[in-house]
Amino acid sequence: MILSDLSSWKNGSACFPAPINAALTALAGQDLATMAPGKYPLAVEGMFFMIQTPLTAPAEQHRPEAHQQHVDIQLVLSGTERYGVARRGQPGESVIENLWDKHDIAFFAPPANEAFFDLGPDMFAVFFPDDIHRPCCQTAHGPEQVRKVVVKIHRSLFGL
Repeated sequence: MILSDLSSWKNGSACFPAPINAALTALAGQDLATMAPGKYPLAVEGMFFMIQTPLTAPAEQHRPEAHQQHVDIQLVLSGTERYGVARRGQPGESVIENLWDKHDIAFFAPPANEAFFDLGPDMFAVFFPDDIHRPCCQTAHGPEQVRKVVVKIHRSLFGL
């Protein structure tokens, strides 16, 4: 997992993997604040993005998830969203719904080693196939409408 913000990325993009730089550069040319929620192509082969506007809720109402074929960049545009994260392959890990083949997603029971962090505007997290993540959780301030971008990058672009 990578946790950063757009300012740090702009000042230190040489530290980020090339597919992340390509995705964030391609997003910079989009008017993300006014685009309707939905799925959009990126000019980079093996990538697309979605504009989402979820209402955050208590973590217990969301299932931890992971993907096998895609790396996620989750970039918050407005609002504050809490995320849970844990490494895959830990003792006691339990898949409760396997949709790998149909939708490149599986849902997990809450991991024992899950940690939480908050993302605000212009902050992003990158989740790799070894990361279980739980998005759309509310902060201590309660439910909030969030506007965010989720970029999907095929794992082959990272050499995975």
